[in-house]
Amino acid sequence: MLFFLIRAASPFQDFRLHTDQLALEGFNHEKDSRCARRSRRFCGQRCCCRCSALCVVDEGLIYTNTKVTDEKSVDQLQLKSGRNLGSRWGLKGSEDLGNGYKVGFKLESGFEADSGTLQENRLFRREAGLTLYGPFGSLGLGRFGGIASAAGTYDLIGYVESFDGGDNNVWGFASSSRYDNVVAYQTPRFAGLQLTAQYSFKTDSAAKNDTPTGFSGDEGTSAAKRYASIGVSGDYGAAQFAAGYELTKYGANSAGDREVADKDGSLFFVGGNYNFEVVRVYAEAQYFEGLAGINNDYKFANQGKAASDGLKGYGLHLGAKAPIAAGTLTAGLYYVDAKEDLTTEADQDFKYYGVSARYVYPLSKRTRVYGGAGYGQTTVDGAAGKADQDTKLVQAYVGLTHTF
Repeated sequence: MLFFLIRAASPFQDFRLHTDQLALEGFNHEKDSRCARRSRRFCGQRCCCRCSALCVVDEGLIYTNTKVTDEKSVDQLQLKSGRNLGSRWGLKGSEDLGNGYKVGFKLESGFEADSGTLQENRLFRREAGLTLYGPFGSLGLGRFGGIASAAGTYDLIGYVESFDGGDNNVWGFASSSRYDNVVAYQTPRFAGLQLTAQYSFKTDSAAKNDTPTGFSGDEGTSAAKRYASIGVSGDYGAAQFAAGYELTKYGANSAGDREVADKDGSLFFVGGNYNFEVVRVYAEAQYFEGLAGINNDYKFANQGKAASDGLKGYGLHLGAKAPIAAGTLTAGLYYVDAKEDLTTEADQDFKYYGVSARYVYPLSKRTRVYGGAGYGQTTVDGAAGKADQDTKLVQAYVGLTHTF
């Protein structure tokens, strides 16, 4: 019998870890011992199962001003969930199998605290998986984030990017996502190094191929959209690094048209961080090609057309985290130089510039107040005599995060 223990998450201290991976890691051994003793008294036998739960509720106000060349600017003031941490609830448990082996599960559900709705109408959108641990490392089966998704158990972006996934509307980089039907393997850490590999048989189980824009067929077929990755991380105290490669095998719709004409999507990233005690500095470089989209305002107009081989380019990031007055200040700079790779006409070039900062202050062990601001600009070079087009975004936000 499982005895459920709900505990408060500890304050954010580890600058390397993504804030979106709060807790659901480890257990309070003193409380777990009491839990196990109660369970044994209740069921009359030894209990080797442990389970913990975590809830995060994050609400904030965010103001954005968006201005496109030759168009009127648009101002918005909204109440939004997840400006600092994604609102979620989840369960994580494990059972000791003996001889150095154990099996564990993690179920994590994301929701919008401002409306009470499930994200993407999935009960466990954020993560749902079963994992076997042993001397060989770990083998996970289920729904997980990719190594460049800035999300979940196998995320490596937290090693190389100060916000671990940008600051709300300011990022601009290429990234992966959370995927269904994943097999993930992770080695033990040896001499500071750890290898991670993933494969998805179909990235989205709900995706269909019976519409013009439904580019994923049945799981296990060449028409299914699939994903594979391999990455390595290094942890050497003050210095940490990560590098990874992701491959996206695009699917096709019922007419045989692919999401990107002739290429598979590729993303390579490398970077790290170093703790100077007064500040932790981050740096990252990435290269991508054949991608169906990246995280900025460029409009990929030729998606699904034979004339386009997707987006191609590179990105650079420099960031920092510093403890200030009992809180944490995070800042980041972003630059992306890319193009839409067209096969029958001149490529469409674009650039992205971004800068952002956020300050998080703990009011208690479980409650934090935060505020931040940022600026992002996407510039599309003019083609066929047309003028350049800029999309400029300014954001400012404040909010409150509570964990329990």
